Amino acid sequence: MIRDIYIAKQPIIDVNNEIYGYELLFRTIDNNGSMHALFEDELLATAKVLVNALNHFGISSLVNDSLAFINIDQEFLFDPILFNIPKDRFILEILEDTILDKKTIERIKMLKEQGYKFALDDVHSNDGFIERFIPIFPYIDILKLDVSLIKENAIEKYLKSFKKYNFELLAEKVETQEDYELFKAYGCILFQGYFFAKPDVLQKKSIDPEFKKIFQLINLLDDENIATKQIVKELENEIELTIQLLRFINSGFIGLKKEVTSVNHVLSLLGKKPLKQWLLLIAFAKSMDSEIKVEKNPLFNLALNRSKIMASIVKLMKNTSCDIHEASFVGILSLIDVILKIPLDTILEEISLGNHVKEALLYRKGELGKLLKLVIAIEKLDMQKVDKILDDIHITNLQLNKILQESYVHS
Repeated sequence: MIRDIYIAKQPIIDVNNEIYGYELLFRTIDNNGSMHALFEDELLATAKVLVNALNHFGISSLVNDSLAFINIDQEFLFDPILFNIPKDRFILEILEDTILDKKTIERIKMLKEQGYKFALDDVHSNDGFIERFIPIFPYIDILKLDVSLIKENAIEKYLKSFKKYNFELLAEKVETQEDYELFKAYGCILFQGYFFAKPDVLQKKSIDPEFKKIFQLINLLDDENIATKQIVKELENEIELTIQLLRFINSGFIGLKKEVTSVNHVLSLLGKKPLKQWLLLIAFAKSMDSEIKVEKNPLFNLALNRSKIMASIVKLMKNTSCDIHEASFVGILSLIDVILKIPLDTILEEISLGNHVKEALLYRKGELGKLLKLVIAIEKLDMQKVDKILDDIHITNLQLNKILQESYVHS
């Protein structure tokens, strides 16, 4: 019997770095506390869990206005419960081990004619894979090319044949700048992979002067000897930054009931520690050219979600030295190097942080480092690591699942 459902989502972005959709990843925990991939369960139970999970979380809460990608197995293709999935919101990913007999091909064709959309998952150039799936190419909307299994000399011969079909090319498991550029050149317009969250890519050699000013203000907020009046004065001297700060905080991110009209008002409502985070988020927004569209960026969402989850976990921990605001700040900072395109050690030289925060970010050490490892393990669905860390910090799977549900609902 299924006890808990875990749902993770990995962003799929287009060439403009905008969200196209999310792949939803489902796992279950049985009564023995063991984690299973959803489709290892019996078919009917699997289908019911999938539908119930989507009804419980709400598709809009999970993916906003974007498309949702889900893996389906061969049996699921033929189960009537498939028709409970709204076809305008979902892309059904056909797995690489699907057996393409006449019945299956006819089923895919029929569903396509009814308006369902399909992706072919884990496409590679080994062992005649592409030739095997050609019979369903006319019904495929998105071909997901597995970057790790596509041989450069092999894929080029298929590119011409791909052009006669109407599907779009998606590069998945993109882990390096080279992967991204190569498959973009091949004609991929959609991308998925840890490249977009890795800490050692897309870096610049120096910090932009505008970012330096923001970091200096963060350092002021961290100095207990600096009076609030002085901080307000420093902020107000930065007219453009002040305008962005007020717009950003009034944009609905933190659910204030009335509009904030001054820097002094911001400080009185939020306090110094939360204000540090909002200054950092403005730096993120500046790096993305728009404080209005920033919430659509998958990296921003990922950093914000890490921040929420880490802070929520600290609230439940007993006998801990972790500070809620520091945990939240570490979550935000964990992707700062990728978002600002600056090496992490360079950034940390500019920001005055406690050693325990720096060690958490650089080396995943200490309690904060352990929490950061936990949220990253959740994103990767490394449930063995998740369970180990949960045991260490005395948090139950049920408590974590509730936190994850709330983070998706409010993300």
